[in-house]
Amino acid sequence: MQSTLLGSARWLRQNWQLGHLSTLRKTPRGRHLSTSSSHESSINNAQVVICGGGIAGTSLAYHLAKRGWKDVLLLEQGSLACGTTWHAAGLVGLVKGDSGQGELAKYSANLYETLEQETGLSTGYKRTGALFLATTENRMIQLKRLAVRARCEGVDCHLLNPGELQDVVPWISVDDVLGGIYSPKDGVTEPTNTTMALARGATNKGVTILEKVEVKQVLTESGRVSGVETEDGQVIQCQYFVNAAGLWARNVGQRSNPSVSVPLQANQHQYAVFKPKQGVDFNTPYVRDWDHGLYIREWSEGIMAGIFAQNGKPVFLDGKPPVSEFMSLPDDWDAFDPHFQSFLKRVPCAKDLELRQLFNGPESFTPDMQPLVGQAPEIRNYFVMAGFHSQGVTFGGGAGKYLADWIIDGKPSKHMASLDIKRFAPHHNRLRYLQERATETEGRSYKLSPPNSEFEKGRKLCCTALYGTLSRSGAVFGETMGMELPLYFDKKGNQSDKQDNVWGKPAWFDTVLAEYQACQQNVAVVDLSAMAVFELQSSSAECLNPFLQKLCATSLGSPGSCTNTWMLNGDANIVSDCVVTCTPDSRYIIMSSAKQWTATKAWLTKHLPEDQSIVFKDLTPGSEAYKMGCYSILGVIGPKAEKVFKKLTDGQDMNSDEVGCYKYGSNGHIITTTLCGAKGFLLLLPHQIAEVEYNQLMSCNQDLKIKNVGHYALRWIQAENDMPSYGTDYNRNNTPREVKLATHQIDLQKSFEFIGQKAVAATKSEETTRQLIHLALNNHNVNSDIWPWGSEPIYLNDKVVGMTTSASYSPANERILFWGQVEANRDDMVSSEGAAYEVDIAGKRYKAELYSNSTS
Repeated sequence: MQSTLLGSARWLRQNWQLGHLSTLRKTPRGRHLSTSSSHESSINNAQVVICGGGIAGTSLAYHLAKRGWKDVLLLEQGSLACGTTWHAAGLVGLVKGDSGQGELAKYSANLYETLEQETGLSTGYKRTGALFLATTENRMIQLKRLAVRARCEGVDCHLLNPGELQDVVPWISVDDVLGGIYSPKDGVTEPTNTTMALARGATNKGVTILEKVEVKQVLTESGRVSGVETEDGQVIQCQYFVNAAGLWARNVGQRSNPSVSVPLQANQHQYAVFKPKQGVDFNTPYVRDWDHGLYIREWSEGIMAGIFAQNGKPVFLDGKPPVSEFMSLPDDWDAFDPHFQSFLKRVPCAKDLELRQLFNGPESFTPDMQPLVGQAPEIRNYFVMAGFHSQGVTFGGGAGKYLADWIIDGKPSKHMASLDIKRFAPHHNRLRYLQERATETEGRSYKLSPPNSEFEKGRKLCCTALYGTLSRSGAVFGETMGMELPLYFDKKGNQSDKQDNVWGKPAWFDTVLAEYQACQQNVAVVDLSAMAVFELQSSSAECLNPFLQKLCATSLGSPGSCTNTWMLNGDANIVSDCVVTCTPDSRYIIMSSAKQWTATKAWLTKHLPEDQSIVFKDLTPGSEAYKMGCYSILGVIGPKAEKVFKKLTDGQDMNSDEVGCYKYGSNGHIITTTLCGAKGFLLLLPHQIAEVEYNQLMSCNQDLKIKNVGHYALRWIQAENDMPSYGTDYNRNNTPREVKLATHQIDLQKSFEFIGQKAVAATKSEETTRQLIHLALNNHNVNSDIWPWGSEPIYLNDKVVGMTTSASYSPANERILFWGQVEANRDDMVSSEGAAYEVDIAGKRYKAELYSNSTS
């Protein structure tokens, strides 16, 4: 029997038990909140319409009602929980690598544990605890990092050796295990029962839930939600619409004008369920064996083994099937077999277990494996809540509260960048791209990758005009907002995957060091075309300048000027970090980092005058306008940049002390500025001639030895010059008082009142308890010690005060610099006397000190 068992695909076929998963997991149709057609026809309006009756949609309905919004209608095309919720594994894990997602998970666990007291319906939640296993040194470092972070965020978490792990879960083998972590407060819940309890809580508070009602179209008026039309032709007026349609959220996104991009793709997802074994108690903490793509939990006194396949298999390539309730997919033994072999080794008694069922069901995955929660940029009052990549149960409770607060308060209680749907652009919604990316995203959920590693599938979504030229020169590309950008240049290609210690000194270190030196000692060129670029023009200068002065916190100059500025909301939160250039012919060009593309565009278009007196163009690579001829951007940086400037401008001097914009050629511009704090200039060129201009620029090479450089070298220079990155080091949660950049001057005396000005003026610096700080490591060996990569706890006088946001090497100081957000008494934060800073890197603390390039 054992020899047959080890040929597991054959063994599984031979031992396959006929039946459907409903025999294991009874769908609680008796609890469905059915309504009559007469009731349905009587509903003509609602304040909020929610599309989707899974755990996410019912959680949102419950939380809206809990805050007093009872005029809420939830429409479910089939039956409640019939999408992916009903076949979810039910794990509720608290150990997360992202603070915001950790908060959602903790809230979900507490909600599921107490919901029965309110509704009378059991969720099936129980605290079981969880083990995370490491079978490699790199994985062990990852778990140490997670454990340190979890403890600092209030999650009970312990590092255990192999023997201690086996004491907690006796039925696992630890022969190949180096160690792991134990999270005793992790739990499991019954997903369908939890959904029904949330639905009961919502209806008890006045929410209406209708099943067998499909949304045909989301109606809009003047750019905002006005109602929905159902498949039977009924129109329901509403002020807010929430797309919580799970697997079909992308399809629902297409049912409006304009359509809403909801980039997700369904993959098959499998688990096997085994019958109980006499003498073995599986009621223990569940187990995550990431190195083998496994999660293992007790199920009906037996055991469940689920997998995250290394090579995901997208499904529904031909669209939504006619019947989409309680779906299961054909079993895929060949995909399950490699993981099953690992399962047999991890759980030795499994060879004697009787297989009850192998289940294959659909799960949806987003391109970056993070959920989609937030307000869609295309339509006002249209919200999305989908794409939970098999963690809908974990996040559903917390996400429902988060989105309910956002809808009611008109703003999120906390900006969670990893959830915000505006981190994607319209081109991410292309089916071919989504299907190709989905083959990698599922396996990457458990795969150990080097820090800042790039996806391999779904690349070249948007290539700049110089992509081919730079590729032939050895560029190793990264991806930001779907755009390809050069990280560094190495003819050997990307060396990171060949690195033994993925958490230490990176394989590309020496290459980037040489590029950094070229920027500091000579002259270098970098392709900056992967930026968000917008152009505004008007026939009336009296209209355009005041419009931008209202949006920008810094005074804007006259034609030929260039200004670094922030755009703020009414609470003085920073919504965009950008450069505003007024061209000699009085057009305005606004540039921001690529990751700000969708958010900045939404903010600008939201405030455009309705009389169309201002013409707005999106010139970002990947936009529709870009195809018709827009800008490529080249940065020239280094002490000899002025000599290149003279060659390109027939001997014109570059005033390095002033920032200015000049006409270049027939349709280009040249901007003298600092790049990441270093001397240089920008060339804005029509992308059709970018390659010609690039070759002309590089023809100066014989005299000046111009070198191609990538964005990693720029990040080092940026860090040395005290310049944090928006979206990484600070974001919409922050105000100017908390960030304070020398390059961004808030002008409270400008002649035009800007959005957020009153809120800035009302807050005094000394009242600010949260601050973005810049630190340098003191006793850290860059060659042998583990590097910080962001998300490391920061200690001030032996107390955790925050987390690092990013780290960079400083060749000038020969040590690592990093940014971090901390909360503490302001005098303690900024004082060098008595401020003992430390950073915890994988369980080891390193001393640190406040850094400034003026004192380095």
